[in-house]
Parts: sequence; structure tokens; C-alpha cells
Amino acid sequence: MARAFLIGNGSLTALGDRSGALLELYAPSISPETQLIRRPARLGLAVDGALRWLPDSFETRTGEPTDAPIADVSLSSIDPGLGLEIWIESYVDASLPVLIRRVQITNRGIVHRALTLYFHHDLRLAGGRPHESVRRDAESGGLLHTSGRRAVLFNLEGPEGTGVALARTASRATENSAGADTEAMDGRVKFQAEAAGYADSVGGVALSLPPGGSAMVTAWLACADSPEEARLLDGAFRREGVASSRTRTRGHWNFWSSEGARDVADLPEAVGAVYGQSLLALRLHQTPEGAIVSGLEETPAPASGIESRWCWLADAAIAADALGRAGYLGASRRYFSFVADAARRAGRLTAVYEPSGAAVMIAGEPERSILGTALHLWAAARHLERERDVEFLAPMWEALLVPAAERLAGSLDSRAGLPASTDWWDERSGMHAPVAGAVRGGLRGAARIAASLGEAGRARAWSAAADRIARALTGTLASGPSGAFRRSLTPEGTTWRPDDTADASLLLLGLLDDFEPEDPRVRATVTEVKERLWVRTGTGGLARYERDPVGSVGGDVASPVEVPGSPNVAATLWLALHSIRAARRLQDLEPARTILFWAAARAEGIGLLPERLHPYRGRTVGPAPSLVAHAWFVQAAVDYSEKVRILTRCERCGEPAPARRERRRPGIQAHRAGLLPGVVADL
Repeated sequence: MARAFLIGNGSLTALGDRSGALLELYAPSISPETQLIRRPARLGLAVDGALRWLPDSFETRTGEPTDAPIADVSLSSIDPGLGLEIWIESYVDASLPVLIRRVQITNRGIVHRALTLYFHHDLRLAGGRPHESVRRDAESGGLLHTSGRRAVLFNLEGPEGTGVALARTASRATENSAGADTEAMDGRVKFQAEAAGYADSVGGVALSLPPGGSAMVTAWLACADSPEEARLLDGAFRREGVASSRTRTRGHWNFWSSEGARDVADLPEAVGAVYGQSLLALRLHQTPEGAIVSGLEETPAPASGIESRWCWLADAAIAADALGRAGYLGASRRYFSFVADAARRAGRLTAVYEPSGAAVMIAGEPERSILGTALHLWAAARHLERERDVEFLAPMWEALLVPAAERLAGSLDSRAGLPASTDWWDERSGMHAPVAGAVRGGLRGAARIAASLGEAGRARAWSAAADRIARALTGTLASGPSGAFRRSLTPEGTTWRPDDTADASLLLLGLLDDFEPEDPRVRATVTEVKERLWVRTGTGGLARYERDPVGSVGGDVASPVEVPGSPNVAATLWLALHSIRAARRLQDLEPARTILFWAAARAEGIGLLPERLHPYRGRTVGPAPSLVAHAWFVQAAVDYSEKVRILTRCERCGEPAPARRERRRPGIQAHRAGLLPGVVADL
């Protein structure tokens, strides 16, 4: 289903569609964070005894994106005789785990309308055999969904006051059996005290609208770990009122958005809008504890049906670096603090953590954690160099960063000189060029930190290990007259066989402080990857790798040359990053500008980037929003803006404007000369 908006406060996050229905809801949980909605939480409207679930018979429109995660959608009846307009505003309170939907219905017709507005909720509050229950809550007047140590209280306020006046609950034999929403299709909701098992509910309120009249209904979901806590949240929200909640929430996010940079140089307005939404998306993927949880593209739902969202270091490090570069120092600091605490409890950096900070035990963890460890070191070094945040990172140095760097240096195969790990996509084992490049970038970052702290011995050792990786990559995986890199060495008996499959992750070489982007081998790799993986349809974009089974459209593919796989948004943005870093004139930035506009044009709703697209139809076929797509979009937009400033020359002297400003700063060259002493001064 198409996602139109993303709302939340970090602890409570939801996705919705163009009709105002909630498609996914992630709430505070014991462990791990869990998707609570079994079926979309739709809104229904009964007119003259006939119930329709929106958007049936209505046209929809999504409001313009703002600096706050407050979404609004508008619906207008297709039948002019009906003459109804509906406006739905959805947001999550900035301080409370309460999701609010405000629904205003206006009668534009010439006859009086007797209406009933319904809200349907089918919640999956626990895994395994369903044992949810839903009942009317006498204390609050709402509908209380419970299961074990989780509770969600639905309540509303209409013209007649607070409480769910019309309610129906249903117990279903199977997940796909007819529920309360089907039973309500006759336009009347009959009271049933309680339901259990596969349980869902419909709650409604009756409205009477004269011609030109309108009515406002406010509905909310209070999500908690117990019925008592849910009632307390419900009471707190009712005491404050929706006006106070909305004002506080908008003020919170407007203040947050002002912390970072919103300058996107000369990029189109559509790109700037998606850039702003990308920053919000990254922030809403971060929990209050600091974990940056990956989107569903990285965590397939297991057999239990629970969709878990975990903090994968390989994704989270890219996102934290993007937030830091955009000016959100607080967000990146919270991430590094979270990882430091989680790694201390686990004994070392692991591949993935629960939002609570507990390490997740996954198969093949030692190999799968290599990439995350490397990228965490890479991001930490960039944070230190960008923010000069030495007092913040120094306590993590001996306990976390030094062991991580030593582990990377010790992970190199004695003969091949490369680390054995899973590939960038976490699908195959072997020795992979992109992962080796990331390890080199992590070791070089650790060496720079060591040099900054005056630890020349460690800096030399890690620099030597990084150089060994570079020699091994050049000697074993650079091939042909151009020297383009092959993607990996795969095990074959007791030897390693080169894999010539074109893979978009090879574009990471030159982007992670491992090789210079101008390196002829890197440039040759970029050219070859684009030639072999560009999707030659109207959709465009870059596939992950040749014959990629993920997102395959099967018989729709006319030719593997024309369509090597489904377009991947993050991979396509890597091409933009290479174009930006290779640019020597403002005109050279046009390919990157085009790719950024391409990505922005394929965003859903108010600016949610998907993981991948259908190669022919252009629509989303993968999860949205994608954490990694938004992280790389921010990286590319920031790179573009910085490069424009560098290439913009003074009209009087022709010198790049930033260079003139830097040259005028007293003592800057002396400071830089003393920053990185010894052998790693030029790293």
C-alpha cells in the first residue's frame, strides 16, 4: 500500500495512506519494537444508512510537507449530490505516546445529513497464538485493547462529549475471517461487551450536519505497557486538551528543525522538500534512547508474524553521520552514546541491537558484524573531525573504539589480506570489495583519531593494516585494462574465486574514506557499474546487482540487459555522490542534480523514499520509507551544497569563496599543521 505520511515522536511512530488510514504503528515495547496493526486502521462514514470505508467514493489529496511530522489529508465526495468534505489531521504528541487524529466533516450540500463516523482497529499486540482482547473500558469510556504486557486505549471526543458512544467488538476464528468492520457494513454498530482471540473493534460517533455545517471529532490511541498506564495517558491527554497538545507538538518540531541546515543550494524545490522530510524520517527512526532503527527492508517478518525493528550498525552509522553533517549534533551524539552503552553490555560491537540496547543474537554474527564495526569507526572519526567533540568521544576510546579497530585489523585473512564477511547486502559470505573498502575507511578513521590523541604507535599500525587492504584489493580484485574492481572473492573448496557480477555496492569504493574518488580504478568501476546495472526503462535508476532476486518482477522483464533488477533508490544516489565528488565546475554537477530530482520525484506522499521501484511502472514495490534511502539522500544533498559553495568563485578575484574565507582566518594553517602529527599527517 502507498504510504502518504510518517508521523511520530521517536518512541511512537506510524505510517498512513492518502485516506488517513494507519498502515503501520510502532509503539514502546518490552523487546523488540513491534508493529501493532494487523490490518489498516481505516475510517468509515455512514450516510443514509450505508457505510463506506474511506476513500470509497471520495477523491483524496495530501497536504504540503512541513517542518513538523503533522500530516493532513483532504477528501472530497465524487458524487456532487453527496456534497461532503473531510479533513483529517494526524500526529503523535511530542511528549506522550499518544497518536491523535482530528477529523472535520463539512456538509457542502443543500440537504441535512445524519452521519456516523467510524474508526476501525485490528491490533496485533503480541506474537504467537492470538490472545488479544478488546472491551469497553468503564473508567475512560473508550475501547481497551490488551494482550499480556501491552495495552492500547482508543477514545474520542465529539460534539456530545468524550467517550466512544457507538462500539462493536468481534472475535474471529481466523486472521482472515470477517470482523467488526464487516459487521458494521449495514450502517449500524451493535454493542458487544468483549471479544478475544483475533479481536478487532469499531468505534463511532453520530453527527448531524445542516447545509453548510461542519463538525470536528478528535480520536486518539494511547499506547502503553498496561491498562492502568493507558488510562493515565488517556487522562493526561484529556486534561491538556488537543489544542495544547497540538501547539506543544508543533513548537517542539519547529524548534528541532531550526537546529540543522536547510540550505540545498540551487536544487529544485521538490528536492529541498524531500531533503527536509528525509531529516524528519531519520529523526523518527531514532528512539529516545538513541538507537536508530532500520526500516522493514532490513528486517523481514519472521514466522511469528512480528515485524521487529532493530538498530543495525551498518545502517545506523550512515544515518547518524548524515544527521551530524546536516547540523543535528544532538541526534548523532545520542546514537554514539547508545552504541557505547550497548557495546559495553554486550562486551564488544555486534551487528545489531534491540532498541533497548540488548544485543541481538543472529546467525553468522562475527562475519556480519564486520561491516557495522567498520562503519561505526568511520562515522566516529568523521564526527570527531567535524565537531572537535573530543571530550565526548574520549571516554569511548579505550573501552570501545580501540578494541573495534584492533578487531578490524585482526580480521584480515593471512593470505588474501582482506576481511572475510557477509557482503554489503548481508546475503553472501566471502571477501567483498565494498566491505573491504569500508574496513579500510574505518581503520583510516581510527588512525586519524589515534593521531589526534597523540597515539602514534596505534596510528601507524592501523594505517599499515589499511594500506595492506588497499594492496590486496588492487592485486586480487582490480581487473582488466581499466582496473575496475570486481565485487568479491567467493569460497570454492580451499581457494577463492573472483566474482565478476556487476554490483552497485562497488560504488561505495571512494565514498568511505578508502580510495580517492578520482582514482582511475574507482572511476572505471563507476562507469562499468552504471553501464551494466542502469535500468533502461522509463523508470530509470540502478539495480542492486545483476539477476537480483529481491523485488523481481518475473515475467514482466523483457531482457536482463534492459532490466538487470529493480531500481534501488540508495544505489542510484551513490552515482550522484560520485558525480559530486568528481565535479570540477558547476556544470559538472548536473548529473548529480538530475539524480536527486529523480529520487525526489519518486517519493511517496509528503516525501517518503522507498527502498526500490517497479522497473516498468515506476511505483513502489519495496518498503517505504527506507532508512538507508533517506540517509543517502541527505548525504548527497549535503555533498551537493558543499560542492556548490566550493565551486562558486569570487566575481572579483576568481578564487573559490570558501577558500578566501578560510585563508583569512588567523592561525588556521598552523592549527591544521599541528592536528595530525607524524606518519599519518596526510591521511
